[in-house]
Amino acid sequence: MLNIGLIGKTEILEPHVKRIQKIKGVNIVGKTSVGTDAHLNSFHFSIPEINRIELIERADIIIMDNSSILPFKMLCDIVKKSKHIFTIEYLKLTIDECSQLVSLANESGSVIQVTNPRYFTPATQWLNNHLITPTLLDISYVTEETITDSTLISLLLMLIGTTGTSPKKIGAVTFRTKETESKFNNVRLEFGDASVVNINYGNLPPLNEFKIKSYSPGQFVTLNFSTKVFQCNNKPINLSEYPPVNEIDRFLHVVQKKSKQISNIEDYLIVLYAVQKINKKIMQFSTH
Repeated sequence: MLNIGLIGKTEILEPHVKRIQKIKGVNIVGKTSVGTDAHLNSFHFSIPEINRIELIERADIIIMDNSSILPFKMLCDIVKKSKHIFTIEYLKLTIDECSQLVSLANESGSVIQVTNPRYFTPATQWLNNHLITPTLLDISYVTEETITDSTLISLLLMLIGTTGTSPKKIGAVTFRTKETESKFNNVRLEFGDASVVNINYGNLPPLNEFKIKSYSPGQFVTLNFSTKVFQCNNKPINLSEYPPVNEIDRFLHVVQKKSKQISNIEDYLIVLYAVQKINKKIMQFSTH
């Protein structure tokens, strides 16, 4: 039996709690909540509120968001004790802090998995298994929502199974309009196998669009997540062999050594380095 502790905002934890309750061989021992008190107790099950220190001692696994309730030193202590962590949001870590966690996880055998929902979609899984390289990968993500580093992190983590996240060369530019308060960014990543990734992302109200196009020798792919149209060489892609993957399920399989690690803290560190370089390029461009 694996004992699970929950740390963070109740409204963010809620959907994951529903899923965990259906999994055999796991037990939620308690929660340390931020936000509305006893919100999770409004369900047909009850999860006790426990002091975070006691919760960490009781749990084998911690599922947490990115709230500031957990100091970095305590996060390190969790890893040192060989406990496992799943982050349902991107942790607010510096590169140095993340690097420390990578080292500690390698020493203790702790699994730290970072949420990566775009990677686990059926269409992305198909691309991971069928993409021909070298490739030109063109990613377009336009939203009404505010663009943050988390937006870029999610798009970069998605690339783990295709081009990877360690480009040899990075370029980035940004454009803004004062009238509509819109923002558009372009990131160009060049890889050692001659693959190129273009990421175009921004907030351009009222547009909402997410699509990926790839151009490889003998293979042109379009994945339109907004319209749910997925094609390879103008023919529909059969996704029946790629059912949706629940991240919590996948994480527990890794902890139980049934699956290999994916989207772990080391992957996150590599992406943080890339984000740092991209932000520097964007800042340099903005000052011209």
